[in-house]
Amino acid sequence: MKYIPNKISLAERIWNIGLSALLLIYGGYGIYTNDLYLPARTGSGLSLHDGPAILMFGAFACGALVMLSDVVDHYDERDNEHKYQVFARVFKYLAWSLFAAALIYNLLN
Repeated sequence: MKYIPNKISLAERIWNIGLSALLLIYGGYGIYTNDLYLPARTGSGLSLHDGPAILMFGAFACGALVMLSDVVDHYDERDNEHKYQVFARVFKYLAWSLFAAALIYNLLN
């Protein structure tokens, strides 16, 4: 059977790149000001400082890497999608772990 590489729409590629950039910029600004604000649907949201903010920025960076791996996979025409899937899975778990660690660390301080 002939191999057919993954194709991702231009809109999805733009979305992934844009959201990745926004996550990194927003998180970087939060680290710079030592106040990484996480808005909430209801209530006042949550401001993270010091260690929890750094952990949350790590979660943001992992999320950005997951989205960017989809874009890179689109342009990589080799038969190695499984490697991108493993990469995305590992960084998704790492992102959620860092997210939870940031919230727990914030509660304990």
